[in-house]
Amino acid sequence: MADFSEKSQVATDHESLSTTLNEEYDNALKFLVTRKLDFAILPILCCIYFLQFLDKTLLNYAAAMGIKANLVGNQFANLSTIFYAAYIFGEPIISYLLQKFPLSKALGTFIILWGIVVACHSACSTYASLMIVRTLLGIFESSSAVGLIIISGMYYSKPQQVARMGIWSVMAGTATIVGGLLSFAFQHVHTETFKSWQILFLVMGLITVVFGIFTLFYLPDNVHTAWFLNEDEKLHVLEVVRQNQTGTKTSKFKKHQIVELLFKDKFTWWYMLLTICSQIVTGAIGTFSVTITLSFGFDNYESALLQLPVGALIIIIILTATQLVRHFGHITYIAVSMFIPTIIGAIVLLCNPNRVGNLLAMYLLYSGSSVITLIYAWISANTAGTSKKFFRSAMTMIGFSVACIIGPQLFQAYSAPGYHPAKIVILVTQCACVPITLAIGWLCKKENEKRDAEPVQELPENFEFLDLTDMENKHFRYTF
Repeated sequence: MADFSEKSQVATDHESLSTTLNEEYDNALKFLVTRKLDFAILPILCCIYFLQFLDKTLLNYAAAMGIKANLVGNQFANLSTIFYAAYIFGEPIISYLLQKFPLSKALGTFIILWGIVVACHSACSTYASLMIVRTLLGIFESSSAVGLIIISGMYYSKPQQVARMGIWSVMAGTATIVGGLLSFAFQHVHTETFKSWQILFLVMGLITVVFGIFTLFYLPDNVHTAWFLNEDEKLHVLEVVRQNQTGTKTSKFKKHQIVELLFKDKFTWWYMLLTICSQIVTGAIGTFSVTITLSFGFDNYESALLQLPVGALIIIIILTATQLVRHFGHITYIAVSMFIPTIIGAIVLLCNPNRVGNLLAMYLLYSGSSVITLIYAWISANTAGTSKKFFRSAMTMIGFSVACIIGPQLFQAYSAPGYHPAKIVILVTQCACVPITLAIGWLCKKENEKRDAEPVQELPENFEFLDLTDMENKHFRYTF
C-alpha cells in the first residue's frame, strides 16, 4: 500500500513538474515571439503611420511658409477637403486590393505612389495643380490605416493589439513635433528657384519613396511568410489568432460578410457615428492649428514651434489611454474620459481669454482627437471575418475622412479671426460622443449576455480559422 501511494505521489509530482515546465516554455516562447514581432514588425508600422501623418499634414505647416500666397478665400480649406473626399473615394477600392493581393506588396506600392505625389507638390504653383496632387494623395494614403489595423490583428493578441496600436498611433504626435521643427527649419531655407515649402515637400516625398521600396521587400505578407520566425514561433502566433477568434487574412472576397456589415450588424453605424462626431475636431485642428495659433497673436516662427507641445501631448494621451485599456480593459469608460478635456477646451475657446489661455485650450482639443486610436483597437477586437474586417476598417477611415471634410469647412473666411461657429460645432459634437460611446459599450455587454444564455454552438474543429464573422461565431465575445 505504501509503495502504491509513493508511486502515485511520484506520478502526481511528475505531472505537476511537466505542467510547470510546459507553462514556463510557453511563457518563454510568448516573450520571445512578442519581442521578435516588436523588433521586426512594429517599427515598420510606426514608420508608415509617421510618414502618412506627416505627409498629409505638411499642408498645415506650409501655411506658415507661404503656400497660401496664391490662394484666396476658402481655397486653402478646399485643399484639405479634396484630400479627404479622395480618401473616401479610394478607401473601398484600396481595401479590396489590399485583401486581394499580397499585403506587403500592395501596401509598399501605395507608399511609393503617395511619396511620388508628395514630391510633386513642389512643382505646383496654382490652386488647380494643388487640388490635383491633394486628390491623388488622398487616394493612395487611404491604404495606410486599414493596412496597419489588419497587420496588427494578424500577429498580436487583443490586449497586445491595443498597446501596439497605441505605439504606432503616437507617431501622429511624433510627426507633429517633427513637422513643426521641419517647418521652422525650412523657413530659413531660401533659393531663387524654389520656395521653402516646395523644398520641404520634395525632400519628404523622396524619403517616403525610399521607405516604400524598403517596405515592399522587408514586410512579410502574413504569418506564414514571416521570415524572422521559425516554425514553432509561427504556430504560436497562429494560436494567438485562434484565441482572438478574428481569423487570419484570406484573399477570397466574401460578399455576404459585406452584406452582414452594412445591413445586419448592430454596431456598424454606431461606430461610424462615433468616428465622425469624435474626429470633426481632428479635421479642424489638423488643417487649421497653425492658422488658429496665428490668430492668437503669434508670428509664423512661433506658430510653427508651438506645434511641438502638441506632438508631446498626443504621445502622452495615446500611450496613457492604450496602456490603461491593455491592463484594465473598460475601453468604453476610458474613451468617454478622453472627451472631457476637449469639451472643456472648446468652452474656454468660446470664452476667448488671453492668447496663452487660448493656446492651452487648443491643446486640450487633442484629447478627443486622439480617441481614434481606441476606435481602431475597438473595431479590430470586435470584428471577425477577413472581408468584414477590411471593410469595417475602411468604413472607419471613411467616417474619419467625412469628419476631416467637415472640420476645415467650419473655418469659413467670414468668421475669421474668432471662428466661433467652428468652436460651437466642436463643443456640440464632443458632447454627443459621450452618450454614443456609452451606447456602444452597453450594446456589446448585452450581446455577450445574450450569447452566454444561449446553448453552446456546435462548430467544426479549428473553426477559428474558417473565416467566420463575429455574428456567425457565437463563441465570439465583444470587448467593451
